[in-house]
Amino acid sequence: MKTSLLIQLILFIGSCFLLSCSTNLMVLEDMLPKAKQQSFNVKFNQTSLVDFSVNFDLVYEISNPYKKELPIPDHVIGIFVNGRDIGLAKTHQEVMVPSKSSSLLNYSFTLSSAQLRQLMGKDNNLTFKTAIELDLTDYTNTLPNFQLAVSEDFDLESSELKPYINKLLQKKIGKFDFSYEHSARVKIPAPPSITKSNEPIEIKLLGTGSNLLNPNAIKNALIPFGDLLINGEMDGLKDPFIDAVVSMTVPVPDPVIDNIFRTKDVKIENYMLDLIRPFDSQINTKWNNTKALMYRNSSFKLTDYFVDNILDPAGFPDASEKWDIFQTSYNQFKYTVFPDQLPGPQTRGFEILIPFTFKNQNEFPISIPIFRSSVILPGGQPFSMYVKPKDMGEINLGEVPSNQAEIPAKQSKTLYVVFSFDMKTFNQGIYSLFMQNQFEPNLGGIMSYDFGYGPLYIGYDLKNMSLDYK
Repeated sequence: MKTSLLIQLILFIGSCFLLSCSTNLMVLEDMLPKAKQQSFNVKFNQTSLVDFSVNFDLVYEISNPYKKELPIPDHVIGIFVNGRDIGLAKTHQEVMVPSKSSSLLNYSFTLSSAQLRQLMGKDNNLTFKTAIELDLTDYTNTLPNFQLAVSEDFDLESSELKPYINKLLQKKIGKFDFSYEHSARVKIPAPPSITKSNEPIEIKLLGTGSNLLNPNAIKNALIPFGDLLINGEMDGLKDPFIDAVVSMTVPVPDPVIDNIFRTKDVKIENYMLDLIRPFDSQINTKWNNTKALMYRNSSFKLTDYFVDNILDPAGFPDASEKWDIFQTSYNQFKYTVFPDQLPGPQTRGFEILIPFTFKNQNEFPISIPIFRSSVILPGGQPFSMYVKPKDMGEINLGEVPSNQAEIPAKQSKTLYVVFSFDMKTFNQGIYSLFMQNQFEPNLGGIMSYDFGYGPLYIGYDLKNMSLDYK
């Protein structure tokens, strides 16, 4: 009889796979516990400029298909980054899932700033994994009763098949590997590197100017004189007396037993220092300072020599500092591109473009950041500041730039800080600033930054206290 029932069971299972028939089929998967992800939330926290963290909250719903409580034992869930275990794991205590019901399991992780720095600039594959082993041997007797109908000639009560199904379950899922995982690609952008650019500073006129004089022509005429003043060198300096002392040798007695009249040649410089040193312990320092002033074998910059050795000792203690400031100012003047015209009656104002190098330190491309902030008056926008590429047009308030470009991974781009001053926006020109006029300015602008998922544009209006995301 048992053999006959077993044969019928095998025929039944085979019929389910081979025949397309109407049946109330009992599926084993429906009798197993299930884990379903309910939510995955990410929250960024920052307490200072250097101390920040990211919280990950993962929630799973565990369902119990049985008629009695199902214990989910203590288990550990860990984080893997690009397949590598980063050593951050959480232990979840045992949970009892009510019969024919479900429970929510919460897993919370915090990545510190030190851990996040290892992930910055990369397109990371974040995986949360856990492994739970359930012993379902005692739950096979709670299987529901099903009426299995394949055809009129093949009709069995499920109660007759239950002992065989129980044995199958005990062999196959007595120990059930109840594992689940969640993977997500997470880009954590690294801060950009911002450095000084070798491109020149530029000054542009707003409107038209006067062709009476070209400022660049004046600058180009002054450059040879300035270069000579700063970089002009003298090819060595040798005072005759000091040169003779440094280069001259004299014979001095050096007797030995078999030759009491033996002599040796020594430099008179060293010989004199040895003789004087017992009477003046600072003689070496004094002599070296004298040689530095009046004896140099190699070429040297003449103006530097004059400032360091003439002006400073003569009572001008700030001479060296002022000379350094002058050189810095001259180099800025030398590499600044001026307008080809002088300001005239049709000149509205001017712009100053200061370049800097923006390097994308991520392993993925990002959009070029932009920024504009303007003082807004009824007549226009007299003061504005931009951050943009040189070839990008004007950034209009309230509009998303249409020609936004990308910076490839690990590449650099020259951007410009642009200061714009437009006098036309005042009712009486620039003189309005010095007259008894009342202004009620507003501050508005737009900014953007790409965190690895495309640029986020933020428009702001200080007077209306509005902040818009685009």
